[in-house]
Amino acid sequence: MEALQSQNITTILKEYDQKILDFDYRALPDGLLFGKLGLLLYFLSNYQINKNDQYLNKVITILEEVFENCSLQKEDNVYALPTLSKGMTGLGIILDLLKKDGLLDDDFDDQIHEIGEIIFEQSVKMLKEDNYTFFDGPIGNLYYFNTIKNEKYSNGIVDILYDECISKPIPFENKLNDSFADGINLGFNYGYLSIVNNLLSLPVITEKAKYIIDSCMNFIISNFDIHEIENAKIYKPYNYKGTPDLLKPFHNNRLCWCNSDLSFSYLLYKAGEILENEKYTKMAHELGMETTKRKVMANTGIELIHYCHGTSGLVQLYHEVNQRDSQPEYKESKDFWLKRSQEILENELDQPFSKQDSSLIFGKIGALITLNDNIDKTKYLKFLL
Repeated sequence: MEALQSQNITTILKEYDQKILDFDYRALPDGLLFGKLGLLLYFLSNYQINKNDQYLNKVITILEEVFENCSLQKEDNVYALPTLSKGMTGLGIILDLLKKDGLLDDDFDDQIHEIGEIIFEQSVKMLKEDNYTFFDGPIGNLYYFNTIKNEKYSNGIVDILYDECISKPIPFENKLNDSFADGINLGFNYGYLSIVNNLLSLPVITEKAKYIIDSCMNFIISNFDIHEIENAKIYKPYNYKGTPDLLKPFHNNRLCWCNSDLSFSYLLYKAGEILENEKYTKMAHELGMETTKRKVMANTGIELIHYCHGTSGLVQLYHEVNQRDSQPEYKESKDFWLKRSQEILENELDQPFSKQDSSLIFGKIGALITLNDNIDKTKYLKFLL
C-alpha cells in the first residue's frame, strides 16, 4: 500500500505504539482476536520492520505466558478451544509466523503436530453440529491447515463440506442458537464468503472444492435482494432464513470487511483470477464500483476504526480490489477511508489505551497494523485476506 499522504500519520502511529508498549495486558484473555496473541502479532509485525528488541522481548514474554497458562489449564487458556478467535488455532497461526520468521526452532514441531490433530478432530465435530463459521469454527481451521500445507486435514474438511453441498438444496446453514449467525449466512466470518475464500486458498483446488465454490457463488448471485439507499445500490443481504421454497433476506446496510458488497466484490475478483472465470471478474467490477458511491452513515453504518466493521478494514479491502482492478474510484474510496481513519485516531489520542482497543478486529490493534505501510498485511493479516 502506498505511503499515507499526511505527515501526521507517522507521529500518530508512534504515539499509539508507545501506548501499546506501555499497556498492562495481564488481564486480557490469551486468544488471537481479543487478547494477548493479538498483541503478540502487533509486536511481531513491528519487530520485523525495525528489529527493535523491545518488540521481540514482548513477543517472547507473551508466548511464554500463553504456554504457562496452558500448562496450568487456566480458564481462558488457548488449549481449551479449537478455534482461531480464542483458541489453539490462533496459537497455531502465531507459531507458524514465528517459524517462518526464524524465531522458533524445531523443538516446537511435535507440539504443532499435536495441535493439528486436535484441531482437525474438533473441526469434524463442529461441522456435524452445523457450525460453518470462520473465527469460532471449522472454516478458520481450514485456513490454518491451508497455511501449514497439511493437505490431509484440508482435504478432510473439504470432503465433509462437499457431502453437505451435494446432499442439501441449500447447504451450510448455521444452527448455533445465534440470531445473527444462524441461517444461510453470506459473510466472511459466519458463512459462504468464508467458505469460498478458504477453498480458494487450498494448496490444490480440487474438483470438489470447485463445485462448492460455484454452488456458494451461484446461490449468492441468484438471490440478490437489491435495494437503493442514498443513491447507491446494495445487492447482498447478510443472510437468509427459512425454507428452500421461502427464504427471507435479512439486511444490514453496513459497508465493512466482514459482510458487505465490498467484501463480496473482493472475493469475486479473487475467484475470477484464480479460477479464470470472467463472469466473476465482471460482476466484481459492477459491485465494487457501486460501493464507491457509499460514503454516508445511512448506507455505510461506519463510525469506528475497527478492522471488522470499521474504516481500517475498508482501507485494506479497497487497496486489495484496486490491486486487481486499477480504478480511480477505488483509489479515491481508499483515500477517503484512510483520511477518516486518521481523523478517528487523532481524535482519540488523548484517551487511555483500553482493553477494547487491544482487540485485533474490534479495537485498534488490527487498524494500526493496517495503516502502517511498512508492514506486510498479506503476511501478518493473511487470515483476514
